[in-house]
Amino acid sequence: MSSSALLQYATFLLTVTLLVKPVGRYMARVFSGERTLLDPLLCPVERLIYRLTGVKPQAEMRWTEYAQAFVVFGMVGTLLLYSILRLQRFLPWFFPSCMTTPMTPDLALNTAISFATTTTWQAYGGETTLSYFSQIVGLTVQNFLAGAAGLAVGVAFIRGLARDRAQTLGNFWVDLVRSTLWVLLPLSI
Repeated sequence: MSSSALLQYATFLLTVTLLVKPVGRYMARVFSGERTLLDPLLCPVERLIYRLTGVKPQAEMRWTEYAQAFVVFGMVGTLLLYSILRLQRFLPWFFPSCMTTPMTPDLALNTAISFATTTTWQAYGGETTLSYFSQIVGLTVQNFLAGAAGLAVGVAFIRGLARDRAQTLGNFWVDLVRSTLWVLLPLSI
């Protein structure tokens, strides 16, 4: 192994080690509903999302409800992405002269499932198979939401361990929104 590779590994390990405590503390505050620096900006957005979707943020879920919400969310996301991929020729930013490779039903399903499960396996040439709309609205949004759902389930697992004999794990929809707004979007910026 070269010295530059060793330096890269050491830098990565040092960076992760230095960030564990502050990021862990921040995420603990986010998912326990404590105040953070981003609250003045994000709390109104969060309330609007709950109002539009009918989510009751105080309502906690049993593990079966939490798991059901996660599975339904994943299935709806997969079907929506599959629809976007199959119908992209009717959606904005589709340029037939550039789209030389067709999106077959099996390839669309494979892509939708892989992005919904955060494996993001791609068996196509993106520029010749997918429109900009499919890439931006379909794949990118699914990447964010699938990651947020995975983070929400991880938080629920930790709550389950910490609460020991509690009957509830939190609210999947609240954890999903908080994962997206307070963790993934700030990280992406």
